[in-house]
Amino acid sequence: MTDPAALARLLAAIDPGLRMVTSRPLAGGVSSEVTAVDAAFTDGRTERLVVRQYGSANLASDPHSAAHEHLLLTLLRSAGLPVPRPRYFDGSGSILPVPCLVTDFVDGAIIAEPAKLTLPLPAFAGQLAAALASLHSAGLTLTDAPHLTDIRDRATRKLGTRPACADAALGEAAVRAALAAIWPPPQLNRPVVVHGDYWPGNTLWRDGQLACILDWEDAAVGDPLADVGNCRMELCMAFGWPAAAEFTAAYRALLPGLDFGALPHWDLYAALRHAGRMAEWGLSEAQRSRLEAGHSAFSTAALAQLADARAMSPRS
Repeated sequence: MTDPAALARLLAAIDPGLRMVTSRPLAGGVSSEVTAVDAAFTDGRTERLVVRQYGSANLASDPHSAAHEHLLLTLLRSAGLPVPRPRYFDGSGSILPVPCLVTDFVDGAIIAEPAKLTLPLPAFAGQLAAALASLHSAGLTLTDAPHLTDIRDRATRKLGTRPACADAALGEAAVRAALAAIWPPPQLNRPVVVHGDYWPGNTLWRDGQLACILDWEDAAVGDPLADVGNCRMELCMAFGWPAAAEFTAAYRALLPGLDFGALPHWDLYAALRHAGRMAEWGLSEAQRSRLEAGHSAFSTAALAQLADARAMSPRS
């Protein structure tokens, strides 16, 4: 729990007239501590803000995480993307114990499982695809955000870091072997800013509409198919293969000029990302079994897609 006095100092840095009313922790994953803050001015105006304090893993990979995410959110909002409005950042750790970012609070619900789906599946998948296509067609590149790393380099490091024991439940050995045989993927599309962890759990929904894309800590530059593959996998895990197919068809229709030749590479990389990590999520046995079944269906389809592509190759 963040010290209320420290939060009060943070609000004063944003605006000397801003006073804290209440605060509460929010679910922010394992990478950061996230706090919702209700604040008010003396004239009665109110503000609801979100304070993100970066974890050790984020700061080890990027000591300037707060400044960089503030810049990226500013760029994304200028491009018309539905992201939280950045309000303030402190990279010094002099107000809170670690660097932090303050954004506006966005009201909405996360839809990460079928029981929470309040709109038809095609509409849900279609809006996810439209938001992602808007990001990838926004024209943002490494020139705009030079701090971003190459998503392909990140994937290469993941592939090269072998665990002591492969995750049998997620078929890690087979996925790694297939990836090693085809890596690196060809760069067939113009590199753009990618979210890096695009899935329904990083979106907020309100009144049947996608209201906000959250958690840009993993943003990178590279092939837009990296985001496509990740969202396909997550949809298949949580909602089944039809949801992944709906999403893919909608995305392809919006960006018909993209080359999808490297999709098997990025599908398999997406499948590898969760290997050895599910134990960290605090899932029930039933939840874990359901997600593992969806992951198996996705990785099996990705491996079959790769085999088909090889069979059709003139060099096979």
